[in-house]
Amino acid sequence: MKRKILYPFAFLAVMSIASCTLDENKSPNSPVYSDISPVLTLSAAQTQTYRAISGDNQNFETSIRSQSMNQLGNLWMNSWAGNVNNTTNPYSEEYRSILSSTFYNPIWDWTYRNVTNFQQIINYDSPNYDNHKAIAKILKSFYMQYIVDLYGDCPYSEAFQGQANLYPKYDDDKLVYRGLVNELDEAIELIENANSSDVTVGAEDAMLAGNMTRWKSFANTIKLRILLRQSELTDTETIAYLDAQFDTLADAQFVDFDVTINPGYNATNANRQNPFYGAYGYTINGQATGNRALITASAHAADALNNTSDPRRSRLFTTTGGLVVGIEQGADSEDAPDNPSFLGPAIIPVPVGTNASVGSSMAGYVMTLSEAKFILAEAAFRYPTKFGAYDAETLFTQGIQASFTRLGVTPAAGATYLANIDPINGFGWNGSADKIEAIMTQKWIALMNVHAIESWIDYVRTGFPVTPLALTNSGVGKPKRLMYPASEYISNTANVPAQTSATVFATGPFWSE
Repeated sequence: MKRKILYPFAFLAVMSIASCTLDENKSPNSPVYSDISPVLTLSAAQTQTYRAISGDNQNFETSIRSQSMNQLGNLWMNSWAGNVNNTTNPYSEEYRSILSSTFYNPIWDWTYRNVTNFQQIINYDSPNYDNHKAIAKILKSFYMQYIVDLYGDCPYSEAFQGQANLYPKYDDDKLVYRGLVNELDEAIELIENANSSDVTVGAEDAMLAGNMTRWKSFANTIKLRILLRQSELTDTETIAYLDAQFDTLADAQFVDFDVTINPGYNATNANRQNPFYGAYGYTINGQATGNRALITASAHAADALNNTSDPRRSRLFTTTGGLVVGIEQGADSEDAPDNPSFLGPAIIPVPVGTNASVGSSMAGYVMTLSEAKFILAEAAFRYPTKFGAYDAETLFTQGIQASFTRLGVTPAAGATYLANIDPINGFGWNGSADKIEAIMTQKWIALMNVHAIESWIDYVRTGFPVTPLALTNSGVGKPKRLMYPASEYISNTANVPAQTSATVFATGPFWSE
């Protein structure tokens, strides 16, 4: 496995500034990465890794465009469908759950390649970058959690060492999770104990602009999410571990804002525009991408939004007569509506003429406030003695309201929706026999289109929300994880676990067993 790769965009972003700041005895045309300070590395590391979530994880590899976590989550949780009116058999592999070592392999490859950049910041030989190193540890933990959640066992303790170890062993996924929690604790300690000479984090932080209080809140929220992933486990050791870890969060501050990223996205060239908008919306010249006409609302998502008169529907998708028109996954063109709904104005702003600047320059979402509220709602419901300062129902409502705010729904429309869904099983708090189902269903709607992989992981973990299989699914159902990519079988043959397509339906990450 290659662990010391920088994609050209990230490398050039660093090198454009670094060439005049390196040791004068070293050639500026052949710099050593370890000589480049975290100030010059952080923004590129953040923006490149975000592409694994957003939808445009191709950069210079056009053949793998849009094989992102977000897309996979939207398809497997039956929020999106392919427009069969203009494309034959769209998303047939996703619908049929046909997995292989090339199925969405950019998720693994892109994440590992770019997490290496965070490790380089962590390893930087200087005591005066503790805050930069803390940010790198937090983001390393954020992205490596998805590697565990989507694949299980993975390289961790021996990964990210470059030429020092090209063949890292695979660690037990439970131990990786423990390691990520430790890294988050270390990050918080670095922030709290940074020395007086520590370099101030500023504009190079494309996410939180150097607000270290917010970075601590983000770290606490990621830690809580990691712990809650294990909440379905019943073995004594895990219960004791969670009990002790929840105690460390007793006085913690959690995310109370949308965690976004924007390094200065703009429409000057394709590599500078928001990668989600570039993948699913419009080019810098205002021309619709292929995905803009391909992705429609699914019939299942349309029913969920229409049947509850959800005011978010006209913001999430385009509408006809005020309603979302969806295509059933796996349907053919004869059974599909002629005018289905596409990604809506709150997701993909439509450019005026050739002016794509608004959408191209919009911020990307790394973690929404809605997700943070639903995480806390679940924690308060499952562990009331640990999170007694929180009320689960209040947090549930706040999670929905946060999505209203993000999508531009008026407070009055939001209040009407909350009152109307309250007695509906699976959607409202008081009407739902299973509160976890209500949390996961509303979380699914709130994260629809922008961060849907969370909903698929929630489904593997809790069984909620229940979403139908595509018509073309032969009954194999939904897998519990992905297959290891071909790159591992080629470059790390001795260590990658043996795997068949059947095993990913039988076993998932440790927290699902």
